[in-house]
Amino acid sequence: MKKRMQGRAGMKRVELVLLAFLLAGCGAETKTETARVNLPDQDSAGAQLVMADCTECHGVPQPSAHPAGEWAGVVRRMQNWRTTKGFGPVPEKDEAVLIQYLQEHAKQ
Repeated sequence: MKKRMQGRAGMKRVELVLLAFLLAGCGAETKTETARVNLPDQDSAGAQLVMADCTECHGVPQPSAHPAGEWAGVVRRMQNWRTTKGFGPVPEKDEAVLIQYLQEHAKQ
């Protein structure tokens, strides 16, 4: 009987710890919300596409991560990766907006 009581008390502690972790996460900014603040021209269509499409596989890429001349190749490589992972490619018209945005804000 004593072991059963100790087992239940242990489960209660585990449940309380899990509940504390869940509650700690409530209201906290997500990685994409935090990164969105740091994107240039964050309300533009290009920034919105970065937030919507790029974050399905990884964190938000900063446009300054590559020179303008590299972004088209990077986006096309990511298109292949998206297809491989089952997300499907970003539509061509959105891809063009995405590349233009990344190039406009690229590393100098």
